[in-house]
Amino acid sequence: MQDVLELETRRKIYDLIHQNPGIHLSKISQILKMRTSLVEYHLLFLEKHEIISPDKETGYKRYYLKGQIGVKDKRYLFILRQKTVLEIILFLLKNDVSLHKVILENVNVSPSTLSYHLNKLIKNDIIELNRYGENKGYRVKNRDEIVSILIQYKPFRILDGFEDIWNDLTI
Repeated sequence: MQDVLELETRRKIYDLIHQNPGIHLSKISQILKMRTSLVEYHLLFLEKHEIISPDKETGYKRYYLKGQIGVKDKRYLFILRQKTVLEIILFLLKNDVSLHKVILENVNVSPSTLSYHLNKLIKNDIIELNRYGENKGYRVKNRDEIVSILIQYKPFRILDGFEDIWNDLTI
């Protein structure tokens, strides 16, 4: 493997994937300030040599170090790398159970966009909807698991402004 990572460019790409599993091509290019075609060339090389493995289940091709992350963690990372979703999750982690309108007051999206993301999170078994009489409250279903993934992989590192939100969060 050492020979494969001999080039500095390839080593930078490898290190970025190691630090940010589930990152996609355009984000790698943006962070490393490299042409997309150059990054793509090196990703294909690393893939061919079985150093990294791509996952294209979600439409975006996301990259992971080969054999490092399980299927469930990949699914969570894909979702938690989305800015609005991460904002919702961090808000729910801090506030336990919240109504749709309260989340809406704290996450800058339209009501329909919020509903879309909340439904996606329910479908992926990350949050659940509890009914309290006429009201519906959302909460993180598997809180310890989500917090563990946030701590281990820090998907917020590559999203602008999320480092501060994470640091302010006392779980």
